Amino acid sequence: MREAMGRSRIAIYQGIVKSVEGSTCTVTFGSMDVSGVRLRASEAENASQLLVVPKAGTAVIVGSLSGDFRQLAVLSVDQAESIMVGGGKLGGLINIADLTDKLNALVQSFNGHTHQGVHGPTGSPLQQASQFNAKDYEDDKFKH
Repeated sequence: MREAMGRSRIAIYQGIVKSVEGSTCTVTFGSMDVSGVRLRASEAENASQLLVVPKAGTAVIVGSLSGDFRQLAVLSVDQAESIMVGGGKLGGLINIADLTDKLNALVQSFNGHTHQGVHGPTGSPLQQASQFNAKDYEDDKFKH
């Protein structure tokens, strides 16, 4: 691997996030602030990016492709302010348990509903709705 990389030195530093500016941040290393630290592996914009935005004041591990304080990128964060997957086009995540509870309350209301006829209730719907099970529609590979 060293032969393939040539003489470039890779360095790893730990710092504290001072502020976030779009897809970069300013990190404090000791008493020195370094701006323009990338939050993504590359500088290229794309519609399916994964962007982990660290919370200001939290520790980060930063890697340098040049061995100094140039070409820095955040490798790991202690606390994330936000995480955007796929460019954020689908909106926010849901709380699966709360959604399932609300859907099942709607099912119970539907199944218990009767129509009022001239001579009183005419009965429940012809076909009962089934309860929802979060495992039927939950992607458990991504948790929050």
